[in-house]
Formats: sequence, structure tokens, C-alpha cells
Amino acid sequence: METNKAIEKVNVILNQIIDEHVAKFKKSKEFKVTPNYGYKKFYLDKIDGSYDNSIYSLIHYIMYQEGIYSNFLNADQLKELEMVIKEYPTSIYGPNEEEDENYEEIQYDFLDKVYSEGITCVAKRLLNEGFDVKDCYEDYLYDNEEE
Repeated sequence: METNKAIEKVNVILNQIIDEHVAKFKKSKEFKVTPNYGYKKFYLDKIDGSYDNSIYSLIHYIMYQEGIYSNFLNADQLKELEMVIKEYPTSIYGPNEEEDENYEEIQYDFLDKVYSEGITCVAKRLLNEGFDVKDCYEDYLYDNEEE
């Protein structure tokens, strides 16, 4: 699976999650989602700070449960991913810069792109639904428009 296909798959799932929750967003004025991924409670507007309950964590669990990671990570990295899932469930996977010879490829060409494009997808979708989230997603909207 190439990175663009991974991005497409993650974005389709993110849009499905928004479809299921958009009415709740309008009532509650918060972007809490409870999909069948990970620990089942995430906030789409939680971007900075801890990964716990964040959009990063949701994307991480989508990649894990949908088998996307297995298309990019080697056997040792998959073992590390499993350890992170079990021992640090509120964290996200990242390759080891000193130990992984494909660190740059995994981190910059895969993970950074999937996270960035996923967050941009959510931002644009929420804006299209009429939510004022420009400040929250400011870095992702401007970066994307400059490309």
C-alpha cells in the first residue's frame, strides 16, 4: 500500500466517523467522537498537547485496527507498535531514530503525511459543516493551502 492509499483509507474512515457524529456536534458544541477504535473516545479538535483522546490517537488506532501499519513497518517495528498499544495505549507509535534504518521513510514519508492529511481532512469537513474551527486547525489549513 502506498502512502496516498493509506491517506485515502484513513480519510474515508474519518469522514464516516464525522457522518455518525455531526448531529451530536451541533447539539453539544464539542467534537467528541466514540468510534469503535482504540479506547473509543476522542476529540477531533484536540491537536496540541497530550496524545490522549486526541485526533492523532484516533488516526493511530485507525491505522492499527485497519492493518495500515503492517504495510509500512518491518517485523521489529510491528513488535514495537504492539508494545506501545498494550503498555502505552494513550500514546502513538513512532519509529526509533537511532535504531530504525528506515526512520526517515516511516516518520516523514508515511506517518507525518497520514497525520497531516487526516487532520486537514477533518478540518475541511468540519468547516464545510458550518463549524468555526479555523483557529483550532490553523496550522493544518495554511500548510495545505501553500502546497
